[in-house]
Amino acid sequence: MNLSTAFFLPGVSVLAESTSPAILMSIAKPIVTFAVFVPYAVLVSTKLEKDAAYFNLKPQKWASIFLAFGTAGVLSALLIPTWFVGFPLMIAFFAVPCTWYMKFRNEALKGTKTKPLTFLDIDFGKMAADRKAKNAQAGATLRFQKKDRSEQAAPDRKDPAFEVYAGLEAVLLAALDARASRIEIALSKQGAQIQQVVDSMRFKRDPIAGDTATRVVDLLKGFADLDPAERRKFQRGTVPIVRDGTRIVLTVTSIGSMQGESIRVDIERDKQLSIPLAKSGMSEPQVKLIADTLNADPRGTVIVGARPGQGLTTLTYALLGRHDSLTSNIKTLERKFERIVEGVEHTDFDAAKSDFGTQLQSIVRRGPDVVFAADVADAGSAKVICAAGARSTLFYVGMPSDSVPDIMAAWLKAVGDPKSAADALRLVVTQRLVRKLCLTCRAPYAPNPAEQKMLGIAAGKPVQIYKQSGKVLIKDQPVDCPTCKGIGFLGCCAVVEVLPLDADARALLATGDVKGAYMHARRTFKCPSLQDAALIKVRNGETSFDEVKRIFAPPPAAAGTAAVGAAKLASAPATTVAAKTTGTTPGPKKQ
Repeated sequence: MNLSTAFFLPGVSVLAESTSPAILMSIAKPIVTFAVFVPYAVLVSTKLEKDAAYFNLKPQKWASIFLAFGTAGVLSALLIPTWFVGFPLMIAFFAVPCTWYMKFRNEALKGTKTKPLTFLDIDFGKMAADRKAKNAQAGATLRFQKKDRSEQAAPDRKDPAFEVYAGLEAVLLAALDARASRIEIALSKQGAQIQQVVDSMRFKRDPIAGDTATRVVDLLKGFADLDPAERRKFQRGTVPIVRDGTRIVLTVTSIGSMQGESIRVDIERDKQLSIPLAKSGMSEPQVKLIADTLNADPRGTVIVGARPGQGLTTLTYALLGRHDSLTSNIKTLERKFERIVEGVEHTDFDAAKSDFGTQLQSIVRRGPDVVFAADVADAGSAKVICAAGARSTLFYVGMPSDSVPDIMAAWLKAVGDPKSAADALRLVVTQRLVRKLCLTCRAPYAPNPAEQKMLGIAAGKPVQIYKQSGKVLIKDQPVDCPTCKGIGFLGCCAVVEVLPLDADARALLATGDVKGAYMHARRTFKCPSLQDAALIKVRNGETSFDEVKRIFAPPPAAAGTAAVGAAKLASAPATTVAAKTTGTTPGPKKQ
């Protein structure tokens, strides 16, 4: 075809010279068609289809109708040669299903309080703004929500602020991918040191250098409704985030100090602190022993102990949770309460008013049935507890400590009077957190004679236990386990020692004989020690020997005595675990 001249008009091609008739599409047609189709598509997807789904008005059927009419409208505009015919027909194809749906919808909802839907209710300006905001969010992986669950605006990729937003995302995403329960950020002039806690273990992360660290922290504080400019006062707030459709609540705590500001981000903190006794790792006999002891005499003192970071708060809240708040008057006095328990009256200690013991005495005067006292660090607190517990109140007292005998000795010292301290004490509960083996990749093996003796298993008897692996075979090649990401552990649970004290044990304790009272109570109630409880979990395939050795190693501050924990574990009586372990040894999991 020889075309010497062509004039392009909307919808019309005028050929000055041609050897055969031809139809050429104007470049203006697809541009104008697209410009009209976009508002239709936005209206249908963000307004009409969502409206149909909300009122359950056959949303799938209407989606098909909108798609069919939209396709027909586009084809009519593009394929009909005469522009003044195709373009109006496209507008008609777009308008018909929208008008049809509104009439159908208003008729279906007639007689209800729902306002009828008309074209006047459609704000195309707002729809365009929402679309622009959505496009900006497309560059972000996480969505930060406000308290009303609307989304915080993310900066556009071209905005300089996006670098800070991306830095905050990097901090949070790495923690989420690692299943971390907490992120700790320590700010300084040089930047920020970052650590995260995964299954009760703390891991260092790459630091953030320079001023970027402060800007990242300030952005996070702003999202959590904290004052970014406040660096010294205690602040706490929450911010929900959405990742791949999953809503996750972050609790952001800001603490100032002479060294600089520290930020703690707890991931789903309420869920972490809401674990009932039966699911904490405590055995059924231990749960029953607690219930039987406290039901027999619901007065006195229960001391709850654990190392720092080993679930002391979670264990205390679990013990509080066994009481019915409808029939019991439950109060707490805490340094900073971690979560609100329904039906419990929480009180934060205010050092500006008076000392801890005085504020505790004020709570006791109101006649509570159950009281949780965060600690007895202040002089006089323990004496208030002893006096009130002897009458009608049950106290739970938190005491960071290493073992049951250490807790008992610390209690005697805090009270000052061994007889009063012994008379008040009903029960001691202490725990440590142990990581659970990943069931996908744990590796079975036969224990050596020393390990078999520690487990209380007769020499020569075939038995199988497990150790961490972190690897699985795929096409005969070892690769990182997809479940635990190559760590070998997945989640953690509590190793618990529960020790009730009867009258004879309290009599021994009143003389200052802590060891005698401890051994008497263990024999009387046949209670496994903390180490025995851990070894039972090894025998049942829940954890490994290496993990048990780790949790019984001394804290880092006592590194010079690192061999003591292993020596105690190695000298544990073999018969203790054998007497307490029931059931058969688990077999290997089929892959």
